[in-house]
Amino acid sequence: MIELGWTYFFQIANILILYFLMRRYLFGPVTNFIEKRREYTEGLIEEANSSFAKAKELQAQAEAELTEARRQAQASVEQAVEHGKAMSEEITDRARREEAARLERAQREIEEAKVRAIHEVRQEVANLSVQIAERIVEQSLDVDAHMHLIEDALQRMDDGHVN
Repeated sequence: MIELGWTYFFQIANILILYFLMRRYLFGPVTNFIEKRREYTEGLIEEANSSFAKAKELQAQAEAELTEARRQAQASVEQAVEHGKAMSEEITDRARREEAARLERAQREIEEAKVRAIHEVRQEVANLSVQIAERIVEQSLDVDAHMHLIEDALQRMDDGHVN
């Protein structure tokens, strides 16, 4: 059986006093320290979540800016290609016009040379005809009359040649 003595009550009193002292001076500060540490940890977690959300937002913004930059670069490339095509067409058209102008000048020059050659041949034929006629007749005829006769003959020849 258990004997209830003064030591037993002193031990119970010591345990109760120790419990209240520990509760007041040890458990309170330790509990406060644990609570502060929990709040600090929760604050760090919230801050990390906030930073993560902000990083996600910045990443989305950077991706949008990158997409816009790519679109602008593609538009610049397309514009440069169109400009190049337009310049190519302009250069080609200019070259064609210049070639047509050269061809037209060459045709005019050929026509002028042809007209000069015909005129020179007529003059030569007229001179030869006068010389031949002089030799045949052995007399000097009027040059102007001969020229008139020769021009009429050449004109009739041209008319016959044209038809």
